[in-house]
Amino acid sequence: MERPLVLPLAACTDSSLAGGKARGLAQLIAADMSVPSGLCATTAFYREFLRQAGLTGAVDSLRAAALSGGDRAPLARDLRLRILKAPWPGDLRHELETSVLNLGLNEATLWAVRSSATNEDAMQASFAGLYRTHLGIRFSGILAAVQDLWSSLWEERVLAYHRKTAEASSLPEMAVVIQPMLDATVAGVAYSIDPVTGENHIVVDALPGLGAPLVDGTATPDHYVVRTESPATGDAVITRDIIVKSSALRVGPDGLRTEPLPHDAGASSSMSDRQLIELAAVTKRIEALLGHPADVEWAIDQQGLWLLQARPVTVAVGGGQTSAGEWEWSRANLKETMPEVPSPIGLSFLERFMDAYIIKHYRRLGCRIPEGACSVRAFHGRPYINTTLFHSLILQLGGDPSLNAEQMGGEPVSIVQPESVLGPLVRLRAVRLMWREMKRAVSDSPRYFADMKQQALRYQPDNIRDWKADDLDRHLEELGRRLDRQEMTFGIVLGVGQCLQTFSTLLPEWLGEDWRGLLNAALQGKGTVISAQQIHRVAELVAAVRQDETLLHGIVNEKWDLATLRRQAPRSPFLARFDRYLEEFGHRGTGESDVMSPRFADRPDVVLDVVRVQLSGPVARPEDIVARQRATRAAALETIRARLGWRLDRLAVFLWCYRRLCRFLALREANRHHLMYYSAAVRNLLLRFGACLAARGTLAAPDDVFYLTLEERASVLSAAERDWKETVRLRKADRLRWLAVQMPDTIRNSQNRTGGESGPTDGSLRGTPISTGTVIGPARLVRSMADWPKVRPGDIIVAPVIDPGMAPLFGIAAGLVAEMGGTLSHGAIIAREYGLPAVANVSGIVGLLKDGERVQVDGGSGQVHIDSAAGN
Repeated sequence: MERPLVLPLAACTDSSLAGGKARGLAQLIAADMSVPSGLCATTAFYREFLRQAGLTGAVDSLRAAALSGGDRAPLARDLRLRILKAPWPGDLRHELETSVLNLGLNEATLWAVRSSATNEDAMQASFAGLYRTHLGIRFSGILAAVQDLWSSLWEERVLAYHRKTAEASSLPEMAVVIQPMLDATVAGVAYSIDPVTGENHIVVDALPGLGAPLVDGTATPDHYVVRTESPATGDAVITRDIIVKSSALRVGPDGLRTEPLPHDAGASSSMSDRQLIELAAVTKRIEALLGHPADVEWAIDQQGLWLLQARPVTVAVGGGQTSAGEWEWSRANLKETMPEVPSPIGLSFLERFMDAYIIKHYRRLGCRIPEGACSVRAFHGRPYINTTLFHSLILQLGGDPSLNAEQMGGEPVSIVQPESVLGPLVRLRAVRLMWREMKRAVSDSPRYFADMKQQALRYQPDNIRDWKADDLDRHLEELGRRLDRQEMTFGIVLGVGQCLQTFSTLLPEWLGEDWRGLLNAALQGKGTVISAQQIHRVAELVAAVRQDETLLHGIVNEKWDLATLRRQAPRSPFLARFDRYLEEFGHRGTGESDVMSPRFADRPDVVLDVVRVQLSGPVARPEDIVARQRATRAAALETIRARLGWRLDRLAVFLWCYRRLCRFLALREANRHHLMYYSAAVRNLLLRFGACLAARGTLAAPDDVFYLTLEERASVLSAAERDWKETVRLRKADRLRWLAVQMPDTIRNSQNRTGGESGPTDGSLRGTPISTGTVIGPARLVRSMADWPKVRPGDIIVAPVIDPGMAPLFGIAAGLVAEMGGTLSHGAIIAREYGLPAVANVSGIVGLLKDGERVQVDGGSGQVHIDSAAGN
């Protein structure tokens, strides 16, 4: 039976013919909901165009390349160009133009031409925002718009997303929806559940005029949350977050135009309560119709509410995760040491760590923890810490929780639970217990650290190569028990927090407003922060290469990798130094708190690349670095002594706290350094354990073991009947889907923005001063280790967070700016010890900057100035 070339929207019930978007609209029409009239040029129309244009063979070649794993990019690029240049067959042109005119509108009508691909708006992957949309198109431009949508099917970003989410053989096809434009007074997007937290609220984003600026991310919308069991009753609680809007996109006689809004109109709510309640009721009705949470695109004109699209909320929190409740969640202090989306085993270890080694201690101190409260939870695969809970715990102990954001990064807590300070006797007991924990951290740490390093040596891959699964299981359990007996993070954090709390109370009066900068400068170059010592080791490696002309030529000009280096210069003193570096720091890496993350020992060429970059330009010698740090520290301490003047009592208090702070900051980094020895040991055991499971057929590959939780890892040997391969496959698919989602760093009870804040009008931003010093240089965006080779001497590293694994780069860069982080974040401690001017908690800086834009960083005041007129 011949398949139709063009269909009215009501007849688009087959997604293989009409695509996902048209099928969703047909479902709404069948349910008697308001959808603008329109038609669909089907996939049969698309295939017929390709046939008559002689392009069917090009598509077949693409499919063959996909199946063989070949390079699809050149074939796709050629196909896109040929689709755009192909002349329209007369019969197809007549068919489409006649169908559009038969909608009963005239040639002055403006049209929306939108994609409806066969892989679009599915539960597994929505492909949202990947295909193009054309709005405000005149009748004469419809054919060109359709061709452009067909060509967008073969763009590289679409193919990459398809490769992650679908079978290579199932290349998509493109139908096209054509509808008249609405002259909307307000438009936007509604979600039948919160798309971030999964809570059962209706979330609405709205703008005056058309909704295109919201969808493409160029405008920040008004944000509403409607909380109600039955929106149709009108009994709703509405939370509003109203943005001042300067303009609106409208439909005019000559096409789309942007109109300025009067201030009163721009500052007002885009929607009335009546409109919100009506939209909430319709959105919940669509959810019931589709049988799953829905993402609804809508518009309101003079006639009322219209529905433009309905698709699954593909990124909603999965079943089994509880509501966010009256809590505030932040990625602070977790984002800097874990990958963007950690492994299931990494997440489950984090949850156990927080409960067993942090929250347990607060309970011992007598703190009240609400029933069902958790300290950390995952949203779309990312871990968030319960900042409201920790704010409450510090309040109970009589501390100042306002310091949390400064020390750990993120935003200040705005959702505060009513809390009273613990009674005097309980607090007295708590103080005694806290002192005991701090004292234990100081006295026991050398033995504990030595033991952790010994475990890493004991469980080297060569030592466990022949171990069986049962032996590996037993040793993994023993390592867990060993950590239970020795872990001392809580006592170390208490020690640092006690000193900073004292300084934040006393130093503003004693030293003045710049006390933070002075203190940061006084903390430079003590030589006790082990994580910062690797920067000196890299500098020593660079110095060693400069002493050998042959080696220098090979590494810089011939681009030797480590394997080539070992062949060409097996007895080189540099190579011996390099191996010692790996012995000391090879267990570190980026995202290192997740045991799945590779370490420098797994990819040592990353470190060699840093050495190569340092060889390409002027970089300070190790002895010069040490001299600079000592001079900065001495000058800061001298200034502090001068300001304290004759008050010897104040000097004594300062020096006592200062020495104690230095000790606990060093302990904080030493603790992380040695915890990573433990992590390296666990990683080696797990990979060998995974190899045993793969040999049995339980898993497909050794590293699939990271996709089990801690509890599942412990039971996998006794639950062999379970389909573990399918469990891993589903979790890998979840991880890919989560990686495609942009998540806020702070989640506040459904009040989360979907659009970014606008940048500074004068190029100036303020953050938390981390490490003193002022520097100007070109910005270099470092989002992952793949960006490391871009960094050159004198660059300002601009990153989402200061991952402590980035420490080797600090010897190259002139300064550092991070979107998130605080004075106590691990990367901040390293930057401060090294003396790298740094500012953290500069919201949105990565999105505002381009590589090469000049930036001035003032690590004393926390000011960052962007000079957009300058660049590379």
